[in-house]
Amino acid sequence: MKATYYGTKGKDLKADRLVDKISGTIHPKYRFPHTGSIELTEDTLRLEGWEDLALGEIERVACEYDEAFSRFTVNASDRLGFFGKGEPLVVTHGDRKMYLLIDWNFFTGFTDNRRWCEAIVKKVNGLVAPE
Repeated sequence: MKATYYGTKGKDLKADRLVDKISGTIHPKYRFPHTGSIELTEDTLRLEGWEDLALGEIERVACEYDEAFSRFTVNASDRLGFFGKGEPLVVTHGDRKMYLLIDWNFFTGFTDNRRWCEAIVKKVNGLVAPE
């Protein structure tokens, strides 16, 4: 499984200035410094240009909004992703949360995050899928 992604860490999202937050509603490249191809292999989630995560070390994966990433983070109310299918893929790995947008669509704000979340959950034995 392969696609393109934008990624950042939760602590970086929380530290963004107002100008970053406003420009992030135009395009995620302003708030998500990591970008490239993402690949799910048998035992690794590869994030080109950032890092490789061993699936066994992933503690949690979910598609959800939270205190660091709200529905306004990359989607203004004029994009359909504001209303649904725009949640980030949140990967908890060690003491950090990584936020990913996989195959984000500029016009709709939709992502392929839900499909990726399901695929990662299936690969990781014992990982609880979000409800």
